[in-house]
Amino acid sequence: MNQSAEIELSSREVVILATDYEMLVPWYVNVLGFRITKEFKDGYRYCNLETKQGLRVGIAPATEAGVTPGDRSANTVLLQVEVPDVRVFLESLKRRGGTISFGPSFDTSGGFWFGGFVDPEGNAIWVVDENCP
Repeated sequence: MNQSAEIELSSREVVILATDYEMLVPWYVNVLGFRITKEFKDGYRYCNLETKQGLRVGIAPATEAGVTPGDRSANTVLLQVEVPDVRVFLESLKRRGGTISFGPSFDTSGGFWFGGFVDPEGNAIWVVDENCP
């Protein structure tokens, strides 16, 4: 490898290693509106999901990846998404059975709304509006 060559990264999906794959995939589809773009069931299970806006997530069984999930509230990596109206989104999510972890809150110095929710396995997802820097 040429040491002076630039490293070029391209966006793929964020991957969630699920304790209960069969429960988590439909939750992302039914509650958050993702659609399944590919699903692999032979040899290993993996599901590619995508929103109309192009946000991509992959879900795989944690056991098949050799991972035993711990306390997901202590994760150091999380997904952050943007929506037009955080208040409307969180209220809608709550009606569909989602769990709100905080917010909606308004950052007066930055002039944007933010909040957070968790999926059924406790994976944290932050949500902001388009005014978030």
